[in-house]
Amino acid sequence: MLLVTLPVALVLALTAFTAVTSLSATAQTGVARQLVDVGVTGSRLSEQLQRERAAAALVFAQASSPEAIEAYRQQGEVTDRARASFVAAEVGLDTSTGPATVLRRLDTQLAALPLLREQVRSGRDATQSLVVFRYGALISGLLGFGQALSQTDVDSSTADRFRAVSTLARSIEALGVLQVTVVPALSAGEMTPAAQQQVIAADAAFTDSQESFRQLAPPVWQALLTSQPGGKQILAGERLQGVVVQTDASQPLDLGVRPAGWVNAMNARMQQLHQLEDQLLGEELAAVTRERDRQRRDTLVLGILVLTCLVTVAVIGWWVTRSMTAPLVRAAGEATGVALSRLPTMERRLNERGVSRQELDEAIEVAARPLPVPGHDEIGVVIAAFNDVLAIAARIAAGQAQYREIVAEAFKTQAYEQQRRIDAITASLDVQEKSEEDSQRLQRLFQLDQQVTTLLRSIGTLQLFAGGRVGRPRQEPVRLTDVVTAAVGRVEGYERVEHAKVELEVMVSGDLVDELIHLLAELLHNALRYSAKNRPVEVTARPKQDRLYLEIRDYGLGLNAEQQQDMQHRIENFTLDEFTARHYGLATVGLIATRRDITVRLNSLAKDGTSVEIAVPSPLFWRQPVALPPPPPPSPPPAAPRAVMSRPEVTMQLPAVSPRTRMPTAVDAATPSQGLAVAEGPQPDWPMPRTAAPIYDTVAAGHPLFNPGASADQVFSRPVTVEFLPAKPPPPRQAATTAGGLPVRVPGRTAYDPPPASAVIPQQRDPEAAVAQWSSFGAGSADAFAVPK
Repeated sequence: MLLVTLPVALVLALTAFTAVTSLSATAQTGVARQLVDVGVTGSRLSEQLQRERAAAALVFAQASSPEAIEAYRQQGEVTDRARASFVAAEVGLDTSTGPATVLRRLDTQLAALPLLREQVRSGRDATQSLVVFRYGALISGLLGFGQALSQTDVDSSTADRFRAVSTLARSIEALGVLQVTVVPALSAGEMTPAAQQQVIAADAAFTDSQESFRQLAPPVWQALLTSQPGGKQILAGERLQGVVVQTDASQPLDLGVRPAGWVNAMNARMQQLHQLEDQLLGEELAAVTRERDRQRRDTLVLGILVLTCLVTVAVIGWWVTRSMTAPLVRAAGEATGVALSRLPTMERRLNERGVSRQELDEAIEVAARPLPVPGHDEIGVVIAAFNDVLAIAARIAAGQAQYREIVAEAFKTQAYEQQRRIDAITASLDVQEKSEEDSQRLQRLFQLDQQVTTLLRSIGTLQLFAGGRVGRPRQEPVRLTDVVTAAVGRVEGYERVEHAKVELEVMVSGDLVDELIHLLAELLHNALRYSAKNRPVEVTARPKQDRLYLEIRDYGLGLNAEQQQDMQHRIENFTLDEFTARHYGLATVGLIATRRDITVRLNSLAKDGTSVEIAVPSPLFWRQPVALPPPPPPSPPPAAPRAVMSRPEVTMQLPAVSPRTRMPTAVDAATPSQGLAVAEGPQPDWPMPRTAAPIYDTVAAGHPLFNPGASADQVFSRPVTVEFLPAKPPPPRQAATTAGGLPVRVPGRTAYDPPPASAVIPQQRDPEAAVAQWSSFGAGSADAFAVPK
């Protein structure tokens, strides 16, 4: 029943949608036709308002003469008839939405038109500029409504033609503004600066509107504009317009005609353009009317066809329902059981890890159990084919699941085997690096060590794609600086990576260390690969609240919006496709980030590289202050120097230390009347007598060196010669450095080059010269530390 009811319901829904759409289009076409009709009557009303405005200007220019007032009254009657036609065209039109909203404001302004006319006729509370402005506001509203006709539900070519007619109407209004501007200047006989500005603006607006019309109008309309006949009044109006435009400010204005003649000449030009406007609007009204009638016919034909289809579908559906209802209901129930129960159960069993072959066979047998076939008709054939497809699909799914399990196990085994071999190679290289003394061979060993280390990224990727994890969990936490350094060591071009802005106090959980290293290594690899070779790649890290934020910043070309969105999607949603097979870095980053609840966000900077932000949650890191090294043990006191001469027998007392005498105050030698200032207090004796200080009693006792009168025999009772044996020079130092530019530590070697060894040959000093030297030293020391009495 559902198989029959659903098509019928769909047909009904489609029919209703088509009918509503067609009826709506028909209604909109009808509204567009009415709006165009209002636009045609509005164009005629604007023509009469322009004539009435010119008549009002003549009333002010001729000092309210009876002839001018009568002409103004007669023109008002013509305007009222045009206004009545305009209001009649609005009947039944919704003015709350669309272009029709302008009409409400126009109706209000037209209702105040009788009061404006009374002010013009009586001359009370009215000036020419105010009257011209109020008429201009009415005309501008009508022109705005005409321009809004291009926004109705018409095709693009019709809308362009409406815009062309609107520009033609604006050119006519520019002539009307020029007409009423010149009337007071012509009466005064002089062109004022203000009037000249208005004339120039009106003439420019007329020229621009004419040019816009030529650009928007079809060629036929352009030919109509250029081929208009030129009568005597029209030619006179064009000539007078040229004279007015060329008249400078504050110059006499002599057109050779009276103001009424000027108004009649300009009315002739404007009437000719209004006739063309009315002709073009009539063509557009006829076109919109034809479109409305066509839409109505199409709607009627469509309705008949839809009704016929509904009757046909209802008859066929009733016949098919009687022959298919029972078998289809049973088949639907069985198929629903397969789709909602049996196949999902088999899928869950196939996706479980460690499922044996016997369990897979049982899952296949349950899922592939065939549905009962009711007969040999079309329904029976379909159900039998469904049974065959179900059995084949179950076997294929089971085989694919087992195959994925085998491949994943092979990848995992191969990854751990390669990990074991790389660890052995790395250990062997460490031994050779420690014992190698040749700098060139040591450099090659370092390069080989770095290349071997980069292989760890491929091994980690194999482990992830096999359904495992990167590396093995560690028991102890590791500092973040060591994690970043390890990640830098796993990429080529590591010397370009700058990671000095990583806080030393951050510790990373041992269970996360290997996977975080792999994640950072993959992102660093991309940053180094797709950035300029002469620009660095910066790594920064800072903990903030409950997150550890790391940033990898490169200075490449960056990503466009589409690339950034695609790569961000691949990080957040693992997709195994051809792109992942060739570019597996983002997939591995996404697998680690998803399992560890790490947020990875790409931020592309236009033409200035890419910034990758990694946010690690708080359970996986914490702060731990760096333990300061213990202070070094105190050095032993220096040993007393070994005496190299005989013990002196003569002693001398040393003077005690005393403060220095204050210096006298400086005076200005250029001032004759000023006396010299002297130090206050008693003058010290000079030379000062020497007094013994207790601190030197022990030192001075028994030392003839401090006795100026001691002889050389007393000071040096016997000469002593000391032989100095030079130490053996150390072996030459090999200047070896690591791959990062640091010197290689070698036990037992000095950190600097020792000075060249040379034999030390002591010389025998002259005893008399030594006594004199020590005596001078003692006397100088006593003078320096003498105490004044």
